[in-house]
Amino acid sequence: MTQGVNTLNWTYSRYNKGDFMALITFGADPESIQDDKLEYYVTVLESEIHETFQEKFNSLAEACVFLNTNYGDWTFEDQTAPKSGCSTCAAH
Repeated sequence: MTQGVNTLNWTYSRYNKGDFMALITFGADPESIQDDKLEYYVTVLESEIHETFQEKFNSLAEACVFLNTNYGDWTFEDQTAPKSGCSTCAAH
């Protein structure tokens, strides 16, 4: 796989398939935040709002591997990639 979600692009990359998107988010619980540690979540959303799946990881690298392994056959989207077409011009 030449492209995929990794520890450098995870905040702005995701996989899409139809109305579903798979991405990594982060958070903490009361115990982990006391130790100044984040938790990473592979999350699948339907129509951008309905959570259909979530798996917790203590490591960003582990979350990236899981996301790429399980959703890597979906369409990869890098949200910072240059867009083309009329809707990208400054007039809109």
